[in-house]
Amino acid sequence: MKKIDRNFKLLVAIIVVLGLSLSVMAQPYQRRQMPQQSMKAHTGLQFLDLTEEQKDQIKEIHLAHMKDVQPNKDEVKINRAKINALLNNDDPDMKEIVSLVEANGKLLTHIQVKRIDEKINVRSLLTDGQKIIYDAHNEKMRDRRAIAQYYRHRRTPARNRF
Repeated sequence: MKKIDRNFKLLVAIIVVLGLSLSVMAQPYQRRQMPQQSMKAHTGLQFLDLTEEQKDQIKEIHLAHMKDVQPNKDEVKINRAKINALLNNDDPDMKEIVSLVEANGKLLTHIQVKRIDEKINVRSLLTDGQKIIYDAHNEKMRDRRAIAQYYRHRRTPARNRF
């Protein structure tokens, strides 16, 4: 009887040790794959069930927008690099920095106006049902961008915030 009791305790102890050493996963981690970036992915309008004519017109509007805006984006990047270079000088020229910041403000305003114009042109091509879905999707994306910007801003060291 003592031998059975001792073997039983030993068996229970082995089971407990093995049970504690195993890791239990209720739901395995699955990393979601990001879709490939392309013109189709950019438009974000796959959910609208567009006709081929609408797709072609939207693609033309987007390409015209990119051709119009890209030089301004490049100039903004150049101005930001100049501002950073001026800030690293021992005696930064405040007038030059202010003029570059004002120039960037005008360029960014122009880019935003063009972006709004592009959205209006795309929206004008849609049917009434598509407009409802498009507007709801834009609102959802705007909320996501705001949340992402909030967390991105929190991760940025204070000295890099501009």
